[in-house]
Amino acid sequence: MNAILKPIDIVSVDKGEPVTNTLQIAFGLGLTHKSVIQLVRTYFPDMQEFGKVRFESSNSAFEMANSDRESSRGRHTRYAVLNEQQATFLMTLMRNSPKVIEFKKALVRSFFEARAFIQSQDQTYNNIHNKISLQLGMEKADASLAGHILGSYRKKRDVLVTALTEVERLMQPCLPFEQ
Repeated sequence: MNAILKPIDIVSVDKGEPVTNTLQIAFGLGLTHKSVIQLVRTYFPDMQEFGKVRFESSNSAFEMANSDRESSRGRHTRYAVLNEQQATFLMTLMRNSPKVIEFKKALVRSFFEARAFIQSQDQTYNNIHNKISLQLGMEKADASLAGHILGSYRKKRDVLVTALTEVERLMQPCLPFEQ
């Protein structure tokens, strides 16, 4: 594997899905981007069977260094964003040289690591969701119990207040009334 290119650099996560792009593939294989993007265009209908191929353009330093143009200043490089199946299909179209084999392994490893990362994040969010749901359920049960207690109090309150008023009335000394 190319010492400069780490597996995590090959694949990124976009909207919850691991993806790579033709620039990364060209860089990892040491090929011109033009040859890689041409392969995508040649087999475009086949690539589309694995999902919509998204094209983007940019002029970052990485892309300019990887461009096959003499002078790339001010120009945008169009590249394809590929999901795991599309990238795997693209790699099967390439001849198996030692460099290609190493890159294929790195690409597979990167997609696996990206999926494991997404799954661990999902698991973390699931745990948080479960804890919050449990807390909400407990609060709801407390509120319901408090509501029942309040309802019971309201029902008994009037009877108790009436009884208390009667006892207080009876406690008052009765003085004879003189005329």
